[in-house]
Amino acid sequence: MKAGDHLKERLHPFQLSILLYSIQNGLVVYTLPRVTAQYFGTNGWLSIIFIFILVNINILLIATIYKLGKGRSIFEIIEATIPKWVMIPIYLFIICVWIGLASMIMREYIFIMKIFFYPALPAVYFVIFFTLLGFQLLTGGIHHITKAFVVLICFVMPMLALLLYLISEFEFDRFTSFYFKGGTDYFEGSLRVYSAYLGIEVSMLLFPVVDKKWTKSLFIGNFFSLFIYLIVTFMCFGFFSFDQVLNDLYPIMTLFEYTEVSFLSRAENLCFCVFAFKILATTVIYYWGAQKTLENIAGKVKPGLWIILILATGFVLALIPGSVAHVEKWSNWLSNCAILIAWALPIFVLGVLFIQMLRNQMLRETDYAK
Repeated sequence: MKAGDHLKERLHPFQLSILLYSIQNGLVVYTLPRVTAQYFGTNGWLSIIFIFILVNINILLIATIYKLGKGRSIFEIIEATIPKWVMIPIYLFIICVWIGLASMIMREYIFIMKIFFYPALPAVYFVIFFTLLGFQLLTGGIHHITKAFVVLICFVMPMLALLLYLISEFEFDRFTSFYFKGGTDYFEGSLRVYSAYLGIEVSMLLFPVVDKKWTKSLFIGNFFSLFIYLIVTFMCFGFFSFDQVLNDLYPIMTLFEYTEVSFLSRAENLCFCVFAFKILATTVIYYWGAQKTLENIAGKVKPGLWIILILATGFVLALIPGSVAHVEKWSNWLSNCAILIAWALPIFVLGVLFIQMLRNQMLRETDYAK
């Protein structure tokens, strides 16, 4: 390979589809049946489809930016009109939200793992493990990260086959003919369900390393997430009664506890441990997004220093929460901020592009008049 060829390498659309699926906040799936039942009531699983439509609109905004911006990075687009120093507070806000969200997702997974499997083992060991793996991936760059995710997700997907062993216990009689009866807060519920799709906003930083027709990959990856969420949630609503789903803290864990496989004694243990790869993917891509934003602010600093700073910050933040309730509170607040970024940033960039288009048109008309 010639020097500099790696800089011209583009991510394959298939890799991008897997990347998008892997970075979406999959940990929410363990509480998703309860959340949909709590906030939307009976047949609350349908809310997953409605939120999926909103997410597709969000992806459409990102695809429009790429097309109108002709493949330029969002930083180039913004700073062609707005001075960088004006944008620094916004960049720092995005960085803080992404680092905080990554650390809270990691910490919540560690809390659940400690509760079910390793109650006596200090959480710091798990945080060190995730941090070291994150360092190895981040130092390899986005191409290395993407290729690693394609391999790691291959260990996660076969876990869905275990649901086939529960089909005999599935009953449509457990579904009611009422829709969204007994819901408590549709808006809050929409935010909680939307958080399961978070991660797509980081794809705006991939513009310089993707093919021209990459936007289809975003929709494919998002559809794949919908498929997974619908399968497990629909299965829970048909396997348990509505009250059981409503009162179970982690319905998916309980669902897999009922899985009886001759070659596997505790299916829920294997599934949750393998799911660490999904958590690692989500965490790393948020760290990567924070790294790229920091590099744009101060490009003269070596990338390795930013990686160390980001991982050190995430390490400290992950050790702060003292309980599951505490980490869920922070996760919900940071998820709301991430949703704001996922919508506000594309709309803002589109506004900047619109101003640039008007300015270019006025310049052409002026030159024509001369």
